[in-house]
Amino acid sequence: MDVLRSVKDFFVNSFKYPKPYNWGYPVFFGSCGMALAIFLLRFLFSGVFPFSSTSLIGCAVIVLVLVMLAFVLPSVLIAEKGGLYITGRYTGIGALILAFLSGAPLYLIKASCHNLLVALWLRIGGTIVFPAAFYHLEEINGLTLALSILIDTIVPAFGISLFFLGAVWQGFSEKNKRWAYIIVPLLIALFSFDFMDIVGIFFIGMWLCILRNNTENIYGPVLALLGSRFTGILMESIVGELDLTTIRVYSDIPNTIFYSSVPAIFVAAILLAFFRKALGEFHNAYSADVYGDNEFPDEKDGGKAGGFFKGFNLTLVLGIIVCVVFWVLLFDGVRI
Repeated sequence: MDVLRSVKDFFVNSFKYPKPYNWGYPVFFGSCGMALAIFLLRFLFSGVFPFSSTSLIGCAVIVLVLVMLAFVLPSVLIAEKGGLYITGRYTGIGALILAFLSGAPLYLIKASCHNLLVALWLRIGGTIVFPAAFYHLEEINGLTLALSILIDTIVPAFGISLFFLGAVWQGFSEKNKRWAYIIVPLLIALFSFDFMDIVGIFFIGMWLCILRNNTENIYGPVLALLGSRFTGILMESIVGELDLTTIRVYSDIPNTIFYSSVPAIFVAAILLAFFRKALGEFHNAYSADVYGDNEFPDEKDGGKAGGFFKGFNLTLVLGIIVCVVFWVLLFDGVRI
């Protein structure tokens, strides 16, 4: 009886809201929401819906369900339970404008890393691994472009920012926030289920953490992702992403991809260095005005968080296991 009671207490303590809060806790609930969304979508696309999962409408349904169940719902429930202010605070229009403009180098990084990884993967004998959610359009007009921006940028940007830069971010105290710049991008890449973009997603995640810290809200990251999408519309003819639906082998990749992608990475690095300096100066000035000499005030992000190693727990391990299972299925060709 004592053993059973100990086991019961262990699981109860592992899954109840932790005090102090930690960054590993929301990972499990995000993965459970992801699993529920995937099973629900597989059922709906097995014959209930009259349209394909790779159509624009089908992709819209997939993105909405995934974002709501995996990111928004867990974030809201955790925030209400713990009294976390996961959206952050409004710190002025200037920082948001800088965040939006920083989306330009983000697009260069995403497109370049996408092209180079696709080329490298096919060069070593790999086959194209399609992401969990994507769509293919034969013709683009004003309506389809607006809908595509909504489902591939605005909705995911809000969900990702709310969950990873809200619920997960608040699990890092100010004293161990430096670890968030690695952990959060890794988790974003893990939950992306997009192998061909995973490198670019990781680096974008690092920049989103910089924005989250310097703007002190999730609106900066959302605007940066929106700025990246608009940059892609304007620069697609110069630095475009390889269309996975038209690539089968390495010889299908034009040589011009390398001449545009490699220089674009260097240009993006220079631009991000400029934006980081400008945002850092803004953040230092804002913090000095609001917090004075108190380097780690309790009311700032992570005021209720425990130490860094508190995040390594059962909920984190189970959440990662669930994600790994879906990654394996993705490589096996199993799709929604």
